Amino acid sequence: MAVALELSNVSKVFHKDKKPVRAVDGVSLSVSPGEMVTFLGPSGCGKTTILRMVAGFETPTGGAVSIDGRDVTNVPVNRRDIGFVFQNYALFPHMSVFENVAYGLRVKGTGEADIRRKVGEGLELVGLKGADKAFPNQLSGGEQQRVALARVLVLEPKVLLMDEPLSNLDAKLRIHMRTEIRRIQKQLDVTCLYVTHDQGEALTMSDRIMVMNKGKVEQIGPPRELYSDPRSLFVADFIGQANIIPGSVVAFDGTNVLVSVAGVKIGVRAVKNASFTPCAPAALVVRPENLMPSEEGMAGTVRTATFLGGRMEYEVILEGGGEVLSFDPFLPGKKTFSEGERIRLYFDPSVAVALET
Repeated sequence: MAVALELSNVSKVFHKDKKPVRAVDGVSLSVSPGEMVTFLGPSGCGKTTILRMVAGFETPTGGAVSIDGRDVTNVPVNRRDIGFVFQNYALFPHMSVFENVAYGLRVKGTGEADIRRKVGEGLELVGLKGADKAFPNQLSGGEQQRVALARVLVLEPKVLLMDEPLSNLDAKLRIHMRTEIRRIQKQLDVTCLYVTHDQGEALTMSDRIMVMNKGKVEQIGPPRELYSDPRSLFVADFIGQANIIPGSVVAFDGTNVLVSVAGVKIGVRAVKNASFTPCAPAALVVRPENLMPSEEGMAGTVRTATFLGGRMEYEVILEGGGEVLSFDPFLPGKKTFSEGERIRLYFDPSVAVALET
């Protein structure tokens, strides 16, 4: 049965060269039973440190960690009933796949009949039925990752923690494995915290994403919400590709804001809790797929035109401001543009959002 997890104002301070470094700064998070929450952010933002505090490998400097309503802040690792899948697979090279998966069960003193049943079920769950006699060096990277996952899952943890488990795989295999991990997590209905710096993984696997920057939480929400309604320029730039176009506020009614951009006045949604004032700087966030060629709109010149198989990708330098926009239209059978060609770009105001700068 899935359990809830709670982080309450958790902080962690390390000391480097005798100076305090706040790696995690007052993070609070409530995770529902069976939910998959991904920690996303650049290297050094505190993602893995939080995961290690949940696991018990690090003790918080402040705040509390609760699992299933129980405060585990100072509980040893082996009494938290968590499973941790590491970035490196950490398989025993001298042991067969069966023995690698069975290792934790043997440490717990599980009976031999139960070990054979659980290992068989675990290997079947991760798609490795019949591979029990193989050794790690006979497996591909993806298969080794599956063994590492099975080794954790057979222990039936209350909470599954995963620290960039796909970073050592090639791009195509990563895409396949993230689908498999999400399938298994939903099938088992296990509460999961997943750490990555890969936005593609975060967007496709998560119920919610927690975007972090310099130890703090920038925004928490479902993938679609973070993509369409970022609350900061950092989130807008980190989640997917984004055109961030500087402009000047003309008017603001509390919900919508009229912004002057590249000689054109455009009315768009304002970010939540914004307080724009006339003539103040603002930034429009527009995704590349939402820019379309038009007879009216922002004028510019195509700087680069790149063929990517099923689509074209353009960079356009706006007239006046000199800003470079990414332009990614899906126009099968329609006109393409050449480098140096003049163009006007339009976007539906409903798909853009204005942020304070």
